[in-house]
Parts: sequence; C-alpha cells; structure tokens
Amino acid sequence: MAYISLLALFLTVTNLVPVSAAGFLPIVVYSWRFFGRSYPKFMTPLTLFTVFATVSTLLYNPQSFAEFDFYRRDGNFFISYAPIFAGCLYTHRWDLNKVMRAFFVFAVVVNIPPYAAYLVQSGLLAIVTNQYDSFGSYFLARNAAGGFLAMLLCLGVACWLQRRSKVLLALLGLNALMLFSTYSRGSLLGAFVALVYLYFGRKRQILAALIVALITGSIAMAIYHTDPTIDYMGHPFTFHSEDPKAANLSIRYEWLWPRALTYFEHSPIVGMGFGSFDDEIHSVVSYFGLFSASSDIAVQHSDSHAHNSYLHILAELGIVGLVLMTMFYWRLIDWSQKGAAVYALHGGGQNFAAYRFVEISSVCLLVMGATEHRLVSPSNVLILSLVTSLLLAWRPSAPPPRAAESNLPARR
Repeated sequence: MAYISLLALFLTVTNLVPVSAAGFLPIVVYSWRFFGRSYPKFMTPLTLFTVFATVSTLLYNPQSFAEFDFYRRDGNFFISYAPIFAGCLYTHRWDLNKVMRAFFVFAVVVNIPPYAAYLVQSGLLAIVTNQYDSFGSYFLARNAAGGFLAMLLCLGVACWLQRRSKVLLALLGLNALMLFSTYSRGSLLGAFVALVYLYFGRKRQILAALIVALITGSIAMAIYHTDPTIDYMGHPFTFHSEDPKAANLSIRYEWLWPRALTYFEHSPIVGMGFGSFDDEIHSVVSYFGLFSASSDIAVQHSDSHAHNSYLHILAELGIVGLVLMTMFYWRLIDWSQKGAAVYALHGGGQNFAAYRFVEISSVCLLVMGATEHRLVSPSNVLILSLVTSLLLAWRPSAPPPRAAESNLPARR
C-alpha cells in the first residue's frame, strides 16, 4: 500500500488524468486497522470536520454521495484529505529525505518540456502583455497549476534546507520561473508569505496573526462589497470586461464573497449545507437567526465556489466548520515543526525535508486559501496530504527518539 501512496504522489504533477486520487485506497483495504491506536493531535479536528461534512451532506442532499461530480467538485475535500487517514493504516521504512528529493527533481524535470515549448512560443514575459498567455503545466486551470507549483516550491526549499546543493538551487530557480509564468497571483502570494514566515523563524505568534488576518480580512472585504439592495441568494450576476483578471476579481468582490456572507448570515453556526454554495435555493427558513433549513433546491455540482476557502467554509459549514479546519492546520503545523526539530537533533536529519515541507506548505496553502478555494483543491492539497500520509506511515528500523514518539501513531 505504501507504493500506491508513492505512485499517487508522483502523479500529482497533473490532473488531466486524476490517478493521484488513488491515495485513498488503503482505507478500502485496511479500514479495520483504525481501531485500538492513538494518533497525532491534528487527526482529531480533521476527523471531526470529516464527520461534520458527511452529516451536513446527508442532511442537505444525501444523493450527492452517489454522484461522481460531487467528489470532483463540491465534495473534493474527501478526495484531497483521504490520504491522511490512509497513512494511519500502512507502514514503510523508506528514507523520506531521498523520496522528497526524488519527487522534487522528477516534478521539475517533467515540466521542462512543456515549459520550454511555452517559452519558445510565448517568451518569458508573455504574461506581462497578454494575461491569457500563461503557463498551465499539465493542469486544466492556471490556478491549479500555480497552486501545485507553489507547493512544489515549498518542497524544494525544504529539500534544500536539508541538503544544500547547486542542482537543487538551480531547480528551485526553474520552479520559481514556472510559477511566475502561470500568472496565478494567489499562488505567488502564498509562496512569498511562506518564505517570509520561514525567514522570520517560523514563530507560532506569526502564524496566529496570519490566520486571524486572513479570516478577518476575508470577512471584512465581503462586508465592504455587500450591497443591501441585491438578493445574493438568487440574483444572477454578470460582468463584462476586456481584462479577464479584472472581471475575475469583480465577480469575487461584487458577487461571490457577498453571496458567501449571505449564506453565513442565514445559518452562522453550521452553515447552509456542505455542497450548497453553487445551488439554487429558493426557500430558507431561519430558526432564531442561528440555523436555517433549505427547501426547493436545484442541486448542481459545478466549479462555482466563493474563491475564498474561509468564506466558502463559513457559507456551507458555518463557524463550526471553520474552527475545525483552522484547528487542523494549527495542529498540523505544530506537529511538523516538532517532528523536524526532533529528527534534526536526534535522528541524523531523517525525514527532516518531509516534516519541513508539511510546515511551510501548510502556511502557503492557508494564504492561497484567501484568494481561491484552495484548502480543498486536489491540485493544491494532495501533495501535502500524501507527504503527511507517508510521514504517518513511516516506521524506523530502530526505536525512535523519545521526544518524537508523540509524532507517531501507536501500533499494537
């Protein structure tokens, strides 16, 4: 089963053929192994969020679980995070530093042919004059390509911190150029903030301030652009502009973010229902201004979302959902920080690159989540969840350092 996760990791370089989703397979085969063991603290909020999203879907539209498009679009959370649960069910003893370097080199090298073709056809500065002319790698959408390449950049930095080499530095530079050519501004911002976080010592106070700023800033922007004369539950929004980026931003600010805020206001505790944001809801009954029940719903599984993970989660799962997701990343980053520190001091640096990657890529993903619905997107999240899965499944050939034992799920 470890080889399935490894194969899935190497196939995250594309979503043209979504084989990277195979990371959930150990759950199907070994689900009985979940019981009678202990797990890192971040598993608690992730499990609660998964249960909450499942119950919310069953109450809102249970048929969704039988529809492929649900997992591809509205419910891609289940695809993106399933490998983390799978990592609790199998074991391996690979040197993850070598695995991380091999994957980083592979992912950059495999992108060289399409990027070379892009440079020959368009040139390095093509996006300055024509925003349509951007690099898409092996992905359908530019934001998907940008998000993956931003996460890959975090991996390259982690590998370089573990072992400094000119080859890795050259590949990092090439990776950065590819990311620049996607013209995915949210991805560039995420990578930049992650590097700033790394430069200033990865302090928990900085992380806390960052999370608070991302959430409050998102809500404040939605409030500022809300027009009280517009019915955001049913008003069709159209915007025409010759500048695709300007149109994209206007749709977010003037329609999608206020719509998410309206959903949240209807049902602030548990949201309107998982997968509901892109549906047509014609009737809403509110109970005490805290909970709402929807009826006369036209369900559609589409790519329409709030273009902001925090607002989207608030709209569909309310405060409960956002608190659980935030708590998951808070604990995941703490776990990876401690894991990297322990093995750097006592384990000869083993698994350092993987732990450091989980830490800085989580920060990158949190920042990107304020610009798009990145916290559940497989193109962005799968690389993180698969590396976390491999870390959870790793077992040393000798007893681990005592300080590291809390980072490993117990085995009977």
